[in-house]
Amino acid sequence: MPVSTEPSGTIEPLETRHRIELPLTTLSYAECGSGEPLIMVPATISLIDDWLPYIHFTGQRFHTHFFELPGHGLSDPFEEPFSSELVAEVIEEFADAMGFERFALMGFSFGGVLTMKTLQRLGDRISKVIMLSPFVSHRGLKHSLPKLQAVKVAAASAQQPLGREAWLRVMRDPLAVSAFAWFMTTIGKYETTSDLKARLLSFSDSSFDTLTRQVVEILTTTDEQLAGPYPQPCFFGMSTEDPLLDFQTSFEFVAANFADLRTERWDFPFHAPPEPFTYAQLNELYANLLTAFDE
Repeated sequence: MPVSTEPSGTIEPLETRHRIELPLTTLSYAECGSGEPLIMVPATISLIDDWLPYIHFTGQRFHTHFFELPGHGLSDPFEEPFSSELVAEVIEEFADAMGFERFALMGFSFGGVLTMKTLQRLGDRISKVIMLSPFVSHRGLKHSLPKLQAVKVAAASAQQPLGREAWLRVMRDPLAVSAFAWFMTTIGKYETTSDLKARLLSFSDSSFDTLTRQVVEILTTTDEQLAGPYPQPCFFGMSTEDPLLDFQTSFEFVAANFADLRTERWDFPFHAPPEPFTYAQLNELYANLLTAFDE
């Protein structure tokens, strides 16, 4: 792998892209850097292109692997309905196929749930954990109860045959998608660095099904379901001004479940940056992430 031998940020490592056939799915993933294996767990509708600066950034310290969730991008959907437990099983299959006896895990946003489910499944095979603005419980959502109930009803209807058909028609209508994207960002406080309207219009049926299953998990997951305690060292980074997730809820969860904790607080007024951080910005803003686990 091409990787810098100069100080962090001097030369940007390059990724390679692959597909690997596993028992539950064929997975699309990117690989970058050298060193201790790190598996980056994606957020809801993440694609490799969305995360290239982070892949390159962590590639300075880790042998980084980022995959697209089954049902998104170039990763094949599961034959059964999507669940975070299935993703944890896929991560185990992927680690086995790559020959990783132990590896680090990193999750952002909904990737927090996937990280914790994987930690529960694989235990001591996880060497360390990185949690960035993690979702760890529906209690942490900054939404009113009526709004959450409305989203829950919509997500439930999308899992019924007639409701799913109606929603898929909506997803093929540019005007309807524009309104839906406005609702997600303005009312739902959903933030992404991608063009949300274009991303939604490009959704396959399997991408839609995967997203609705993820929404249901977001609305129903409790911190008790993800609780440890866990012996792994953990780096926790989050903005105290996050408009989507409550900082204190996330912090209290990680502090209660990871005795060996490193914490970084930011004051970003967003959950995800409106424009993706560049490689140079990550080296400036997230520098402590690369050295947090140094002896």
